[in-house]
Amino acid sequence: MTLARDTISVMSTPRSAVGYVRVSTDMQAADGLSLDAQREAIRAYCAANGFHLVKIFQDVLSGGKADRPGLAEALKVKSDVFVVLKFDRLSRSIKHFCDMYETHFKSGTRELVAIREAIRLDSSLGRALVSILLVFAQMEREATGERVKETIKHIRGNGYHFGKAPFGYDAIPALENPRYRVLTENPEEQATINMIKAWVEEGRAITAICEELTTRQVKPPQGQKWTISILYNLKMRLGWHLKKPANARNHTDDELKQRMRTLRDKGHTYKQIATILNKEGYMPFKGKKFMESNVCRLLGRIVEAKHHTPRAYCESLISRADGQRPSYPALARALSAAGFVTPRGNASWWPAQVQQLLRGTFDDYYKKQGTA
Repeated sequence: MTLARDTISVMSTPRSAVGYVRVSTDMQAADGLSLDAQREAIRAYCAANGFHLVKIFQDVLSGGKADRPGLAEALKVKSDVFVVLKFDRLSRSIKHFCDMYETHFKSGTRELVAIREAIRLDSSLGRALVSILLVFAQMEREATGERVKETIKHIRGNGYHFGKAPFGYDAIPALENPRYRVLTENPEEQATINMIKAWVEEGRAITAICEELTTRQVKPPQGQKWTISILYNLKMRLGWHLKKPANARNHTDDELKQRMRTLRDKGHTYKQIATILNKEGYMPFKGKKFMESNVCRLLGRIVEAKHHTPRAYCESLISRADGQRPSYPALARALSAAGFVTPRGNASWWPAQVQQLLRGTFDDYYKKQGTA
């Protein structure tokens, strides 16, 4: 009798369900897929199937975005069933959907249900059908993006404005067609622009202009105060920013980077490298001389696989290790991360290959590769 009561109790316990609804910002009520319509369909489905609906989560974001707060919260809640109206509400990206399925639904502990498609994912046929649906969903998302671009191009081609009004202007409805907008000057913001232009022509620094505008409590285009990036973007848009001319140099970029890399391997600091380069006659692309900051930036951009052989790169790492020689596995990981390819054409290195590399076993091979 006890076993029978336990069995009846388990059978009478309803399965728990979590719902998820989503719309893009421009389709709140399109195609009957508004948030309210999706919620009502999920509630009705759960009631008809005897599911205990824990909560319905929502997002107002594109289905092509993987990072959605509502979806993340919904997936964290433990439930027996995960319910959506359509699979494209869950994702419009094939890669994102596959990753989500592998992580949250493949084990079978949680069932994924799409009400309209009426497809179950506990069979190979169901998974194949979902893949086909997602292909069309992704195609529709890309087609929607193309239509939006064409529409924007058409609006601007007819002399109307689309998007946020730039600083110095207001967007107002066009007289001949109120559906579209045109730009008109904002007197207060135009006065600010003229004041900034006068200061730029005087030769004031950007930081000084930002501080002066903030002190005068002049309202910026965005945020609470004027910043260097806001002022720089304004100068670029208005054509006030004068680019520094490029230097005439008697060396190539590759020669410069190789010299910088060599100096760094010898243990010189960024400041010391800048001093040595200036003494040896090396010139930056723009500007009068090398500084600690641009040496650091340029070294960070160097692609090791272009300026070193694998052996030279390993020896460089060893020389920079301050007496603590890196292990063969560590060097193997470093070679793989830097993009070096093994003599067999593989992207992953093994410790034994690194050992042979440092012995010079592969020198002839990489010498030929360099010559080619």
